[in-house]
Amino acid sequence: MNSLSNRASQRGFTLIELLVVIAIIAVLAAILFPVFAKAREKARQVSCASNLKQIGLALLQYTQDYDEKMMTDWDGQHSYKQSIQIYMKSAQLWSCPSNPHNQEIGNAADPAQGMPAIVRSYAANPRLICPGWAGPSPGIAMINEPSTRIVICDSTYEWGVMYTDWNPLNGRHDMRDNGFAGHTDNMDCLFMDGHVKGLKPTATTTPVNMWGTMDDNTGGGDCDTGWPAKYVSGINCTQVSPGQVAAAGELQQKYQ
Repeated sequence: MNSLSNRASQRGFTLIELLVVIAIIAVLAAILFPVFAKAREKARQVSCASNLKQIGLALLQYTQDYDEKMMTDWDGQHSYKQSIQIYMKSAQLWSCPSNPHNQEIGNAADPAQGMPAIVRSYAANPRLICPGWAGPSPGIAMINEPSTRIVICDSTYEWGVMYTDWNPLNGRHDMRDNGFAGHTDNMDCLFMDGHVKGLKPTATTTPVNMWGTMDDNTGGGDCDTGWPAKYVSGINCTQVSPGQVAAAGELQQKYQ
């Protein structure tokens, strides 16, 4: 009798019991893994937003030293990203941990001038940090609504500014091709007043166009699509660009 009871107490799990346990673990893993992935991406987004905040402070320090004028994207030798290193002290701030291009060099180092190499994670709105050939960038006093004007945002583009135009005549979909919305369909954006916010790409284009003049605005005043007004005073255009809304939607779909 004792022998039988001992054998019963030492009996292991049956195959069915093991399969049930494995199935329960699989279900729990399927539920929890996406939650863990989102939590990890949220932490990366916070790091990315912190980078942009530090970059924004450096830009504002620059404007205070240069009569409240925004810099151009290229001074003939270096990008604006390299030129503001004196205020930032760390080129690592240009690397977003979520961006798949964050180890690729966008601007080569210039040791003779003390300029570090800059990787591809962020790019500027060309209406605020203008291409050198478009004329001088605007002064702070020219910007009507700084809290709705994007200065720098997540990007995969290798150069300093992120072209965000849309032109069906030459097949340009710059917003889709140059943007990055890998923070669970969001892109982190630095605004002219210094705040940073994660937004869906379409939220940057409507109900308010946060980028300035585009190729398909009706023109005139702040929405002049000519040159160079498109780049210098065009930052104050808030009129929605239907083409850019479509391109922002395409960018959003890439990361869904």
